[in-house]
Amino acid sequence: MTPLPTVPADVRRPLAALVGAAALVFAVLAVRYAGTSEAGHVDRRVDAVVDPVAGGHGWLLNQLVRLGSPPSVVLLSLGLAALCLGLGRRRLAVLAIAGPGLTGVCTTLLKPALGRTIGDGGYAFPSGHTGGATALGLVVGLLLASLLGRDRHRGRGPTLAIVAACALALGGGVGAAMIATNAHYPTDTVGGFCAAVVAVLGTALLLDRVRGPGRAAAPA
Repeated sequence: MTPLPTVPADVRRPLAALVGAAALVFAVLAVRYAGTSEAGHVDRRVDAVVDPVAGGHGWLLNQLVRLGSPPSVVLLSLGLAALCLGLGRRRLAVLAIAGPGLTGVCTTLLKPALGRTIGDGGYAFPSGHTGGATALGLVVGLLLASLLGRDRHRGRGPTLAIVAACALALGGGVGAAMIATNAHYPTDTVGGFCAAVVAVLGTALLLDRVRGPGRAAAPA
């Protein structure tokens, strides 16, 4: 039996375009901020908005930071993979492990390579916490889209909206917390978000191109 596709056929092209756009944004930010050690103009403007809003929400900020930490991402990835297996989404189960894992590897290796620092000299770009949370959000979004699409025959628009909403909710929430706690510049969180989009959606699209011996292509 052919495994259910990771990405619905009608959204593969839009998601592939999104992967390309995210890679471009990441490259532009990497070139702009590599080797720097201070906030840019965009960073200062975003800080001016986030800091007043986040003030007085220390407990919530700490929980969001913890959500994006490597141990939490690993545990949640394993739990998400088990859930996908239980629901019969084997390719999504693989993605639940591979997507956040690749995101973590990329953000970890790119930080010293790009050399942007913050505070006492810690590497800042791209944000690994934001990338990890975004990766989880993308997998959750694809799982929800798979379940709802199969049961309610939803089209392209709702599917993209579900994936985007989940990624923005988790990635955006953790990213905002990293900014508010002065752990990252705002552009670091954008870099982490883009890294996750490339790693997770790129892997999802590749998984749908891999077929076992003798298996026919998954139906569109």
